[in-house]
Amino acid sequence: MPLPSYVVELQFGSSGYVDVSQYVQSISIGRGINRNLDDFSAGSVSVTFVNNNRVFDPLNTSSALWYGAGGYTIVQPAGRIRVSSNGIRRFTGFVQDWDFTYNDAGFDGQATVMALDMMYRVSNAVFTGGTAFAVESTGERIKTVMNYNGFDASEYSGVQGGQTLLGYDVNQPGDNVLAYLQNVARSEPADFFSNASAVMQLKDRSFTNYVWNNTARQNLIKYPNTLSQDTTVTSLDGGTGLGDGWIYGWQPGTAAPYYSPGTVNTAEVTLSTRDFYYQEVDQQKINPSGTATQYVFSSWFRGQGLTGAGISGNFVLLDSTATTLTTASMVASAATGSDWTQMQGTATYGGTGVVAGFYVSVSAPGTATTYNFIANGWQVEQGTVIPNYFDGAINPYVSTASTDYEIAWAGIPYASESGLTTSVATAVSAPSLVTFADMNSQGTAYGNGTGIPFTDLQVVYASEQLYNQVQVVGVNATAVTEDTVSQGLYGVRGYSQTDNLTTSTTKPAMIASAFLGEFRLPEYRASQLTVALESLTSGQQNLVLGLEIRDVVRVCFQPSATGTVVDKFYQILGINSDTDVERDAVTFSIASLDNLSFRLDSPYLGLLDTDTLA
Repeated sequence: MPLPSYVVELQFGSSGYVDVSQYVQSISIGRGINRNLDDFSAGSVSVTFVNNNRVFDPLNTSSALWYGAGGYTIVQPAGRIRVSSNGIRRFTGFVQDWDFTYNDAGFDGQATVMALDMMYRVSNAVFTGGTAFAVESTGERIKTVMNYNGFDASEYSGVQGGQTLLGYDVNQPGDNVLAYLQNVARSEPADFFSNASAVMQLKDRSFTNYVWNNTARQNLIKYPNTLSQDTTVTSLDGGTGLGDGWIYGWQPGTAAPYYSPGTVNTAEVTLSTRDFYYQEVDQQKINPSGTATQYVFSSWFRGQGLTGAGISGNFVLLDSTATTLTTASMVASAATGSDWTQMQGTATYGGTGVVAGFYVSVSAPGTATTYNFIANGWQVEQGTVIPNYFDGAINPYVSTASTDYEIAWAGIPYASESGLTTSVATAVSAPSLVTFADMNSQGTAYGNGTGIPFTDLQVVYASEQLYNQVQVVGVNATAVTEDTVSQGLYGVRGYSQTDNLTTSTTKPAMIASAFLGEFRLPEYRASQLTVALESLTSGQQNLVLGLEIRDVVRVCFQPSATGTVVDKFYQILGINSDTDVERDAVTFSIASLDNLSFRLDSPYLGLLDTDTLA
C-alpha cells in the first residue's frame, strides 16, 4: 500500500506558506511524554531536504524561497513550518535553526531544519510582575496568564474547564511563564501541552464524554484575622482612620469586637454597638477592566431584643480616592433571634468616573443591655443579583453528577475573598474508539477483524510509577492517603506533590485519593506500540494520523499467541514518527487506564468488571 501523502510548508515574516514537499528526504517528529506524571516539554520536528540546486541557500536571491516583496529569504530561524499527511496536520512549529551539508565534493547538498512546537513559545515568555487577584479555576488562570503575556486567544483555545480553584499568586519579574502554568496544570491535575496545530491544550483526567462549561463568582468582601485595618486610604467624609477592610462602629470600651473570633464568617456587635462598616478600595481587584458599573451587596442578620424597627444600611461605590460615586439605600425587616433575615442592595453608577472600591454600613436599633446583633454571609459581587451565598452555612450549594460547585479562597479560609466556580456538564457523543490489535487478537470481541495492526509492542510490568502513599500539599490543606495492603506487598513507595496551588480545603484530599487509586498497584501493560502506515489502507492511515495526545485507544494483544488476549484502554502520552521515501512509522507512548477509578459517566472507565471501584 502507498505511503500517506505529505505536505511540508515554510513561512517567514509577511510571506505566506510555501510548499517545499518536493525537496523532502526525511521527517522526524517527537511530541509528548513517556510517563503520565511528567510535565510536557516542547515537541520537535526535523526535516531534511535535497539542496543540490541551493534552493534552501539563504544567500540565493534567485531561489523560489526568496520573498521578493520583503527582500528576504524564508529560510530563516524564527520562521514557521507545517507538516501534514493525507490532509491531516501532524506538526506546526517555530524554526530554531538550519544546518547545511555538502557531501561528495559538494554535489550532495542537504538542508535540515529543526523546529519546536507552541510549548517553545510559552517557555520563552517571562512575567514582568503582577498579582492574580481573582479566585479562579486552573483553566481560567491559564487563560488569564497567557492573555496577560501577549498570546492570542486562538493560541490557547484548547484550554477548557478546570475544577480546581486557585487564589492569590504573585509573579515576580523574570519568573518563567511555562513553569508557572505547568504548576497550575499539576494542581488540577491535568496535562498542559501543544497539539499538532500549535494550540495549547489543558486536559483533565476525567475521561468522560462531557464538555464542562465554567462560570465564576467572586465575593469581594474579605474577612480579617484581626481587627487591624489599613489606614492609607482617605476616609469617606474627610476624617482619618477609615481604610481598607473592617471598621469599628461606635461601642463602649468594654464591648466585644464586632468580628467574633471562632465564629465562621461572622461579624458581631454586642450591647449598644449597632453598626457594621466595611470599606475597600482596590481597582485591580474590584474592577480590573475599569468598565464595571453595577455591584450588588447582600448579608444576613439575626438578633435578640430588637425593637421591630428593622435593619437599614447604605451601599456606596467609590473611586480610587475613596470619593463617593453613588449610594444605594437598603432596608430589611427586623430580624429575630433564631431566623436569618437577608438585606440586599444594588448600586449602579452612570457617570464618567471609574469604580475602584465600595463602602457598606449597616445599623439597627437596640438597647444598651440586651441588644445582640449578629451578621453573616457578607457578600459583594459585580452585577445586580446574588442568587445564593456560597462560602458559609447560609444556603450552601450541593454538587450533582452534571453540575459541580467548587469554593475556595484567595488566601486564608474565611479570612480573605472567596470564589465559586460552577461547572456544568454538556454531554457530547463519545469519540470513535481506535482499536489496535495483533494478528492473534482480531476476533469478534477485539475489533471484529478491524483492529489496526501494529509492528512492534513494548510491554512493562514495573514499579517506576508504583505509589502506595500519596501526599498533596495545598495552600490551606495537606492530605496524606495510603494503601496498607500495597505497602505490605511492595513496601512503602511515596509520591509527594508539595506545590499544589489550590486554596481549597477539600481538593488536596480528593487529588491524593485519585492518585493513590491510579498508582497503588503495579500493572502488566503495553507502554509503546509502533504502526507502519505504509502497510495500512488510506482509511486506517487517517485514523492513526488523526490521533492526538491524551486521546484514548484500545490495544489488544496475545503474547506469543498463547493464553488469553490482553485487552485494555490506554491514553496516548506521546507521538513519534519517522518518515522517508519508503516508510512512515508512527510510535505511540501509552499509559493504561485500567487502574483508574470506576466512573458511571465515562465511556472508558464505566465498564463493569474492568475498572477499579475505589
